[in-house]
Amino acid sequence: MSNLKYLFLVLVIGCSSTQQNQLYSISSKARCKGPNREYHTTLHATKDGYFRFHQSYFDGNPDYDAVAYSDSLGFTLAADSQSTLIEAAEISVGKGHSFHMIAYQPQVVFNHSDEKYFDAIDNEVKVKFEPESNRVESFQITNPFNSIEKIDIYYSKWEDVQGFMFPMHVQIIQGGKDEYFFEFYEVKVNDPSFSKIPIP
Repeated sequence: MSNLKYLFLVLVIGCSSTQQNQLYSISSKARCKGPNREYHTTLHATKDGYFRFHQSYFDGNPDYDAVAYSDSLGFTLAADSQSTLIEAAEISVGKGHSFHMIAYQPQVVFNHSDEKYFDAIDNEVKVKFEPESNRVESFQITNPFNSIEKIDIYYSKWEDVQGFMFPMHVQIIQGGKDEYFFEFYEVKVNDPSFSKIPIP
């Protein structure tokens, strides 16, 4: 009987490990609310560092759509104009919105060295893990455009998505006062319809 238990344990560990290795991309959609308006966000992130950050607004303002391939190479996209190269600070903002990839493996999104995390412009990111599950509970970043302003991101409402646990609610507190809420209604792992936007 003990041999059967051992075999079962090996199979469970093996399947779990295989599943973890199989995650390549995460795609998500969220209804969002900020201090002054509501909007919609679509996010794509991959384990090799690519992300796309697309926000559309209901007040008539043009969409914001950006894609990055590394900490130093990214573009904004617009239907009526050519792609525009963006700087590392703007890339850092977009990568900080890769909420589910950060929840899965923060070292995929942030640079990791000596047990510390850093954003695309080398500001330290403070990641807090839940003691029991060891999953990311929250993280704090520095506003890349205002070095004295901190932005705190909190995860809640965790759900199983294709065998992976992801938060479906994200609360952002910017500068200790402005609150933003992301309510995710769709999260997909390795969506077959996902493809990277090629470098312009």
